[in-house]
Amino acid sequence: MRFTNDAGFSLTETLVVLALMAIIAAIALPGWSKLLPSFQLDSATRQVQSELHSLKMRAAAENVGVQFVYASGASAYTIQNGLSVSVTKPLIEGVVIANAGSISFSPRGTAGANRVRLRNQAGECRQVVVSHTGRIRICKPGDCSGDC
Repeated sequence: MRFTNDAGFSLTETLVVLALMAIIAAIALPGWSKLLPSFQLDSATRQVQSELHSLKMRAAAENVGVQFVYASGASAYTIQNGLSVSVTKPLIEGVVIANAGSISFSPRGTAGANRVRLRNQAGECRQVVVSHTGRIRICKPGDCSGDC
């Protein structure tokens, strides 16, 4: 009776597989690094949209006017409750605001219509648009100066 152990891989087979995985990883990594600024921009855009939704609900719940203030080239925005500064919140690293302005929410749910333009280091842009009725949406313009 003869016992053999044919259930594993040889050292050569293992090294060949590891070398192939290293080559594939070396090819894929530059592509992933190009996607990172786009992911950061999308995340910052959702952050601003979520903040605006929260402010709209807070204005109605507390029966006070709330304002979202942002400056051109800034990497943060300010939330004001009446005339006092409540809090300043940073955006994700690598994303800046491309235009200055403010968006105000009334206790009745209406808003001072405006749009927040966000830009990443690669020059890509996204906009968070707020209508007079308080509708908040995200859009992707052709360039940062244009509307969508």
